[in-house]
Amino acid sequence: MCAPLYSNTGQPGIDPEILIKIILLGPLFNIRSVRQTIKEIETNLAYRWFLGLGMDEKVPDHSTISQAYRRRFAGTDVFQQIFDDIIHQAEAHHLVSGRILLTDSTHIRANASKKKFDKTEVDAVVTAVEDELMARVNEDRSAHGKKR
Repeated sequence: MCAPLYSNTGQPGIDPEILIKIILLGPLFNIRSVRQTIKEIETNLAYRWFLGLGMDEKVPDHSTISQAYRRRFAGTDVFQQIFDDIIHQAEAHHLVSGRILLTDSTHIRANASKKKFDKTEVDAVVTAVEDELMARVNEDRSAHGKKR
């Protein structure tokens, strides 16, 4: 999938596979930025192994990754192709089925202060949501002739 991204002229650049793997490491391990991803790669042997980098090999600079993402991969769907391929492999090994989607839609009010906790507002929100949900459930039961 990365074959068209290799250059045949000039000094060899960074392997596109390594660039793509670096970009994928961020979301996979909840790393917030390319700069932080590079710092993690410099110190984490598992990331280096995943990328195929030895302990003494230089990790690409964060700006190189950003520029490659903007220029080299612009106008390509290589990330989508790789993602689709990973999903197909996971399906083939019965790791995912795609039949059921579970989500958590709990409504919780954010409280940024670590010293102050206000449980009454959260309880009020939970109670209001529970009351509304039970009212809808009871309406549905009544509409279908079921007991409350």
